[in-house]
Amino acid sequence: MDKNNAFSTLAYIVIIITGLKLSSSIILPFFMAIFLFIIFLPLVNKLNKIGLPNIMTSLIILFIIVIVLFLLGTFLTTSGNEIVNNISLYQEKFYQLTPNIIAFFEDYNISLEWKSIISFIEPIKIVNYTTVFFKSMGNVAMNVSLTLILVMFLLLESSIISQKALYFTKTEQSKKKLELLVTRINRYFVIKTFTSALTGLLVWTVLAYFDLQYAVLFAVLAFLLNYIPSIGSFIAAIPALFVAILQLDIIDTSLIALSYLIINTVIGSFLEPKTMGKDLGLSTFVVFSSMVIWGWIFGPIGMFLAVPLTLLIKIACENSKLYHGVAVILKDE
Repeated sequence: MDKNNAFSTLAYIVIIITGLKLSSSIILPFFMAIFLFIIFLPLVNKLNKIGLPNIMTSLIILFIIVIVLFLLGTFLTTSGNEIVNNISLYQEKFYQLTPNIIAFFEDYNISLEWKSIISFIEPIKIVNYTTVFFKSMGNVAMNVSLTLILVMFLLLESSIISQKALYFTKTEQSKKKLELLVTRINRYFVIKTFTSALTGLLVWTVLAYFDLQYAVLFAVLAFLLNYIPSIGSFIAAIPALFVAILQLDIIDTSLIALSYLIINTVIGSFLEPKTMGKDLGLSTFVVFSSMVIWGWIFGPIGMFLAVPLTLLIKIACENSKLYHGVAVILKDE
């Protein structure tokens, strides 16, 4: 790629990112619908093979999606309201515990700006930060209806979409590349769902053992945030540790923190790479960077879709002579 092409490519990237950012509220439902369609495509094919008509298959899958979203939304809303109702209790415990923490550090001659730290992490502000986060998630939820409609049409036209895709893959090689793309994205979500569920189960087991309040909620957060590459699982530990230090002693809180570290390290650093193998082929730096960029463009949902969106770009660049160098940069080898 020569100097002029490099500058042109950079200009195109800036224009595309700006366009995606400005039109995120319209484009995001389409991306979500496409990925949901790819995730459930193997199930669609299996149901069609046993003789179910396409309309029945589409309704079954749509029903599954709606039920999962409804149960998850109801649980998070109920748990959030319960935490808000108990905020005064946590506020009182926080101010009772603060002098002991300050005294502990002062015994080791560690001096910090305690007034600023306490003001930043007091429970009432933590709840406000959480409210802002759920408000942003609520803006995404307003687009769920459009996403479901788009998924419905994609499911109804699944056989037609397959024929259209074959039209653009006139050679056997291009057909295999398209099948590989769909397989990789589907496999990523399947494995990520399995490892996220395992993470949530192990987190619940640990928190239930210590009888920590809201153990189920923190397990669900661990399950959801594990979809965010690199840092999602560690972010999920923050609210659990915050409640633990208010409800339990320092030893139990330390053991919970150690358990989170072990669970996230074993699953994120060993289990996921071993099961995914070379399917993704993205470097760790690229995965983390993509999470930041797509999160900035599309908000929290962009973090969940960061890996598959970047995978799409990598495979597209692999098949382009002009931008093959971009694919090399994205690869992990």
